[in-house]
Order: sequence, then C-alpha cells, then structure tokens
Amino acid sequence: MQCPAVGAASREREPRVRRMRAFVTHTAMPLHAVPSLARSGFISAIEAVRRTLCAALSVLCTLALCLVAVLPTAVPAALAAPVAEAGRPLMRETALPAIARMPRSNPAAIPRKKTSFVTAAVEAVGPAVVRIDTERLVDRAPLDSYFFPGLEPDGQRKETGQGSGVILSDDGLIMTNAHVVKNAAKVTVTLTDGRTYEGIVKGSDDFIDLAAVRIKLPVGGKTLPTAPLGRSDELQVGDWVIAIGNAVGLDSTVTLGIVSSLSRSAAEVGIPNKKVNFIQTDAAINPGNSGGPLLNEFGEVIGVNTAIRANAAGIGFAIPIDTAEKAMRELSAGRKIAHAYLGISMSSLTPDAARQNNADPNSNVALPESFGALVLAVASDSPAGKAGIRKFDLITDIGGVPIKSANDAQAVVDSSRVGSQLPLRLVRQQRTLTLSVTTGDLSDRPSAAK
Repeated sequence: MQCPAVGAASREREPRVRRMRAFVTHTAMPLHAVPSLARSGFISAIEAVRRTLCAALSVLCTLALCLVAVLPTAVPAALAAPVAEAGRPLMRETALPAIARMPRSNPAAIPRKKTSFVTAAVEAVGPAVVRIDTERLVDRAPLDSYFFPGLEPDGQRKETGQGSGVILSDDGLIMTNAHVVKNAAKVTVTLTDGRTYEGIVKGSDDFIDLAAVRIKLPVGGKTLPTAPLGRSDELQVGDWVIAIGNAVGLDSTVTLGIVSSLSRSAAEVGIPNKKVNFIQTDAAINPGNSGGPLLNEFGEVIGVNTAIRANAAGIGFAIPIDTAEKAMRELSAGRKIAHAYLGISMSSLTPDAARQNNADPNSNVALPESFGALVLAVASDSPAGKAGIRKFDLITDIGGVPIKSANDAQAVVDSSRVGSQLPLRLVRQQRTLTLSVTTGDLSDRPSAAK
C-alpha cells in the first residue's frame, strides 16, 4: 500500500514529467533518447531542495512555539505607551517574568536574629537614659538704647534648658553635667516610658562638670531602670563607643563612633578651667547630649558626654567614668569636692622653642633650652605667689616627678590633696632653684588663675 504523502508527491510530479516529455518531443528527441542518468539526477536534486525547505520550516515552527511559551502575555498590551495630556509619553511599568520574583518568607515562621552590638547596648541601657528639662530665673539686662527711657522691663525672666542624664541606682540617683542644672530653679526628669519626676540637685561641681540629681519615687511605684558602669581605664584608641542622649531636643538619639584619643587635657579641649582629662570620640555629640552616657560595645557606661569642639565636626569629649564615679560618691552625699591648685598659668617648653626664642633679637627674656612647664602668669595672693614662683620660671620637677610639659605639671597638681606640700625644682635665669608650695583649694581662689 502506498503512503498518502508519497502518492501526493507522485501526483505533483506528473505534470512536470509531461512537460518534460513535451519539451523532448518539441526538440525532436525521443524520450528514450534522454540518458537515464541525467533524468534521475534532475529528479533527485528537486527532491533534496524540497526536503531542505521542509526541515527549515520545521525549525522555524519550533522557535515560534518556544517564544510564545516564554514571553508574558502582557507584552503586546504594554507596547502601546500611554500619552500624557502634554503630548509626551508617560513612564510605563513592565511586569517582570514570574520566574524572577523571589518568594516572600513568613517573618513569624523564621524570626531573624539581631547581631548588632549597638542594638543590644541600646536595648539594655536606653531605658535608663533620661531627659532633663530645667527652668532658671535670669536677671533682665538693661536696654541701653531703649527708645523710651524709664519703661525698660525690670525684674527677672524665665529661661529654659534641656540636657540628658543616666540613672545609676534604683533609688533615683541620676548623673548629669553641672552646666545642665546650673542655677536651675526647677528640674524635671522624663523617662523614655513617659514617666515624669521632679528632680533635686544634691551636689554639683563646675570644675569637673558633674552633678548628682535625685528623684523621689512614689510608694509602690514602678522600679527604675539602671545603667551598668564599666572601666574607662580599659579603653583603647579605636574601641567602639555609643553615645545616647536627647540631641537638639530629639529624645533617645543614638550615634556610633570610636575612641579617637584618650587623656585629652582641658587646655587641649579648649576649656582650661576644667580639671578633667577627657575621652575624645567621633561619635556625634550635639547640644542636648550633655550629661548622657557614652557606652562601650558591651553596653557599659564608660563616659559622660560633656563637650564638643565648636569649630570642627566629629570631635566630642566625655568625662571618664572612673573620674565621674568617684565624684558622684561625694556629690550624691551633698559633699563638696576639693581641687588642689597653685595659681599659675603654664605653657609647654621644648629645647627647639627655647632656641628660636633666644635667637630672636626682639625677645626680652632668655629661656633655658630644656623641656618643662614655663610659667606665664602668677595669680596674686595665690599659693604659687606666696611660695615665690615668678613669671618665666621653668618647672622641671614637682614632688619628685619629672615635668616635660604643662600637662605633666597639671596632672601632678590635680592628683594632690588640698593643703599638701609640693617641692618644686625650677630654672630661673639659668639657675636651678628648689621651692616648696602648699596647694590651695580651687573653690577659694581669689582670682580666675589656674
């Protein structure tokens, strides 16, 4: 039995065969005269062309089916871009193929773990950081150029301020900066959960800029969160630190940085009237952060944010917690902290600086070419003045401790007790002298000298 497709092909070849025969007859060549080999080759060539065309058509059909299966059905509709009223084509969104969308996981089924040490520290200490609002009465300044003399406002006006603090004990002891509550007529403490208490300043010290505030808890009230204290003497430059406070009135602001430097003297920071060696950090400290805690990566308080460098960004300073903890014991009990002082202004001197001064023909003093603390001024009626210390004396030793700079001399004096005798070795006009000075109490100083 013949295949239908083969039979159809044979029927299609019959007209061509008849035309071939007619052609042969017209040329007066009998059909049997055409060589059989040529006739069979011609028919084979035609059959090869047919098979090639059929194969190509099959490949094209297969590719078309694949494209139809892959492309989304929305593509033809999306090709027509909508036109805005202004005549410009609008942006259109083309849906991504379904295979490119990631399946959404169920958060309740697979909870993610927080691995940030910052998050852990803030969750542990954040509730113990409070906002401190203050009200103080300030004398009105007279208006010299007031248009109507005699009608100037008199009396006092109310001035408000804001800072931060940290709760140290569950009985309501709060540590903050002295400048936050200085001369405050009213202190209001607000916790992160909204609770508000009236605060009482138990003690304050301007020279280390610390104050102790206590709040009174109602009987049977909710307990207070507290912050753990760390050790500032364990800090190293480069350690992570976290600052928490109410920056510019924004409650519970958290910033992250590192320890940029340690033992920055008050003179280097730009507040020479303080008796603290500060921690320097690049964690953002803004107005309102004062009194807030500086934490280490373990969530422990290692400093009290207190100052910023106004003419620079990313430079803040904190009081070390080792210094603050000792001071808080005295201030919380209402006791005054005594600070030893000599009553001199000093500057560090190096041999190079001395040689440059001595080579200057306009210099009015010859300085010893040595390291030490150069006396620039002596306060009248001060311990240094009574001991005979003079301007341009170079202090090289205090109490047996070699002095290489003004910071060295300040550190020895700060660590001394009020009323103690300190032997000083100094150089005056190329002569070495030994004097003895009795330290005084900085709170009783007669002038603003150090």
